[in-house]
Amino acid sequence: MTLDRRRLLAAALLLACGQRAAMAAETGARTGKRLLLLDFEIIDTSGEPVDQRADHARRLLDARNAIAAGLAARGTYEIAERAPIQAEIDEILRKTYFRTCNGCEIALARKVGADLVMTGVVNKVSTLILSMGVSIARVSSGELVYHQGFDFRGDNDASWARATKFFTERIARDPVN
Repeated sequence: MTLDRRRLLAAALLLACGQRAAMAAETGARTGKRLLLLDFEIIDTSGEPVDQRADHARRLLDARNAIAAGLAARGTYEIAERAPIQAEIDEILRKTYFRTCNGCEIALARKVGADLVMTGVVNKVSTLILSMGVSIARVSSGELVYHQGFDFRGDNDASWARATKFFTERIARDPVN
């Protein structure tokens, strides 16, 4: 009889934890923070003769969107809507990069009420050697509060997807508050 009560108690506890996790996933309440994800960029020093700009643009967009969707689905952050600032984003990117815009990413994040802003850069050395770096800054102070980079192999959809999955899981496991 004692064993049955323990099992019942354990099942009730698991159910309660599962419901709490589901509620957090719906609201982004795990951190209580709102995150703006800006366009990821690429630095291609490979010197390859084939023009891969269209493939890279698509992969960069896919990476940003997959990280946003993954963090939102896990309830790690509420993802800030980009639509209100899209024209400003486009104008900035016509002139420069987020990594060289002297804090424009912070100003953009403030306009959409974000607490944190994420940028990403892929460095392509060759078809086989790439690295991806993701940075998160606190909007209130402009302070860089997270940076993670790692190498990945292969300039193809599958390798980019693996890199994106790594970052999503890493950030979700230990989010910036």
